[in-house]
Amino acid sequence: MGKVAEMPGDPQHLTSVPWRALRTRWLRVLLGVAVTGGALWGTNPGVAQAAVAPHVSFGLDWTQTILDAGGPIAESSPNVAMLAGGPAVVVGDRAGHVYAFNLATGEGVPGWPVSTGGVPVDSTPSVSDTTGSGLDSVFVGVGNAATPTSGGYLAITPQGGTQWFMGVQNPATDTAPAKAVQASMAVGDLNGATDVVAGSLGEVGQAMDAATGAMLPGFPWFQADSNFTTPALGDVYGNGRTDIVEGGDSSAGFAYGTTYHSGGHLRVLSPTGNAGTGNPGGGLVCQYNTDQTVQSSPAVGEFGGSVGIVFGTGATYAGATTTNELIETDSHCNPRWMDKLDGTTTSSPALADILGNGQLQVLEGTRVGSGGSIWALNGITGAAIWHANTAGQVIGSVVTADLTGGGYQDAIVPTTAGVEIFDGKSGALITTLGQSAGLAFQDSPLVTDDPNGSIGLTIAGYNVQNEGVVQHYEVVESRGSTVNEAGAWPMFHHDPQLTGNAGLPAPVVQVPCNAPAGGPVGYAMTASDGGVFNYGNLPFCGSTGNLLLTKPVVGMALTHDGGGYWLVASDGGVFAFGDAAFHGSAGNLPLTKPVVGMAVTPDGGGYWLVASDGGIFAYGDAAFHGSAGNLPLTKPVVGMAVTPDGGGYWLVASDGGIFAYGDAAFHGSAGNLRLTRPVVGMAADSQTGGYWLVASDGGIFSYGAPFLGSAGALRLTKPVVGMMATKSGGGYRLVAADGGIFTYGVAPFYGSAGALPLTQPVVGVAGF
Repeated sequence: MGKVAEMPGDPQHLTSVPWRALRTRWLRVLLGVAVTGGALWGTNPGVAQAAVAPHVSFGLDWTQTILDAGGPIAESSPNVAMLAGGPAVVVGDRAGHVYAFNLATGEGVPGWPVSTGGVPVDSTPSVSDTTGSGLDSVFVGVGNAATPTSGGYLAITPQGGTQWFMGVQNPATDTAPAKAVQASMAVGDLNGATDVVAGSLGEVGQAMDAATGAMLPGFPWFQADSNFTTPALGDVYGNGRTDIVEGGDSSAGFAYGTTYHSGGHLRVLSPTGNAGTGNPGGGLVCQYNTDQTVQSSPAVGEFGGSVGIVFGTGATYAGATTTNELIETDSHCNPRWMDKLDGTTTSSPALADILGNGQLQVLEGTRVGSGGSIWALNGITGAAIWHANTAGQVIGSVVTADLTGGGYQDAIVPTTAGVEIFDGKSGALITTLGQSAGLAFQDSPLVTDDPNGSIGLTIAGYNVQNEGVVQHYEVVESRGSTVNEAGAWPMFHHDPQLTGNAGLPAPVVQVPCNAPAGGPVGYAMTASDGGVFNYGNLPFCGSTGNLLLTKPVVGMALTHDGGGYWLVASDGGVFAFGDAAFHGSAGNLPLTKPVVGMAVTPDGGGYWLVASDGGIFAYGDAAFHGSAGNLPLTKPVVGMAVTPDGGGYWLVASDGGIFAYGDAAFHGSAGNLRLTRPVVGMAADSQTGGYWLVASDGGIFSYGAPFLGSAGALRLTKPVVGMMATKSGGGYRLVAADGGIFTYGVAPFYGSAGALPLTQPVVGVAGF
């Protein structure tokens, strides 16, 4: 098959531009501009730049000018690695070196730079500790479209030695194999260990063990054409696997039973590659084809409660309908929105909370002639939030940080005329860096939490002598605690492992189950690891018990027919099993306080989450009736209960204080009592409209509902952690941390986990 690739331009211009290679000749087209100052440095304000920009002060800490004239730093973005002497900036250049500079001082790290024998490095280094020493190995793709017959996958030890090198293993049918790897290697767990994966400019993509370089089963994977994109890694289907999300080029041809057309594609690939398929291109989960190349590294995140994939296109095929497009698809590669922007969209999108609303928005830079622009778009709809012109082309990807302390992310935009910084909310230009030094940039800046506690900003580009230049700034009076917060995108492809993953719903393990015939009876309990224990006729529909959770599970709720359930973690992540529908989660929100419980609407069409500060998060058909999130609470909220019609709810604090909202009537509280043990939960009585509170010693407090008994006089092995009322009212059950069940009133006993060797404590119970 013929190949489509991207040709780096004249070193004086450096701009990488599209070309078409038919294996027998090169077609070279220069679209770049020489960076010589003058009119190129004038700022061209965009639509939103009339707004007043907040003030941010930067101090230049150090500069390194590299003697690599003619082969400077171009598309390789700086990353941060833990090397001897502390955190270090690592970056490659086109002269064939990978450099490491101490983040605090700018001094070269002993043993570095590392030479590739003159083969250019346009990839961004990725890093991971593969030895358990606390120091990082560094992984780079070597070679680019100007050197297609040289290169491969290189791992470098923390000391600057070769850890391993793997060549591109094209199929024997490839008569003109390309060996260059211009894409960056993403790091993740594909095969039960730390692995690296990236496409090549040949016909294959490869995944290898990060420590040894050994090829993983199912790879090389036949990609058919050149791939410039750094893959995103994440569990996009919530099944506990790390999927590979990549772009790619396509030229007309036929191979291994598949007909290819000129253009490009987005692909989701199984972490096991083609293993077990009998086809070198097997293992493809889904694919979306375009009539233009896809040379923008995709980004994945959560938009409106579902997984989204965002990517741009290329500029290879004249007349293609998807040129200048930014596209968002769901996890099954179905497009949900497409925006035609004002220029080339090869830049990788950033997913960040620029509005401070806890949601991800999309930032994309473009190339428009000798200039460019920056776009801020709604992640759910693709609607433009603001748009500003830039002084130079935006080839590298936008990164973000809360530079102003305003509680939202600001956009840091690399251009061929300096690094421009825009206020995230308004799009107002704050400042430009590197301009006075005559610097241009085709890569992404790096935002770091510096050793002295400041926000650091490293920019790496080239000067008018075509020499590589690295500069490190610090935000004056900044605090690094804001660098890696939720909603931030601090470097190329999000993180040092280059996963391109801004946060996805947590994975779940599901098994087939059906609602009980004749109606549900019984109850289920969950442990903090998400393990589920069911009693009565309630089916087991799955759990997160065998998964590594980001935060512990804190509660659960059942569907109205007993055919499914939800679990909620303290970070607001929601896991849906059986016939429980996923309506959204707070897992990607920067919560002030942890979530402590949940409640479901009567029809199961929605649910509420409650945080310890009394904040309420409503999803599906669950109506928001108010919250205690703005009240100065004496003690934290520990649980909630819902009225029978779903028109209101109560919150309870650990001191027994009650907060009633909607049609939930206040019948009293234990807030003025001197409790022996704290309250840990509550339940509502559907017969009387009242409620019960339970303390950790099993004591019961009844308000508007009859007292039916308590465990307060018992000597408990483990404390009580929650309670539930029978659906018909007139009874309740208490659950202890060891899974013990205590029943009162008309609530039958169906069994308990009290005698089981639990790995983690039980945290909640729900039932009928």
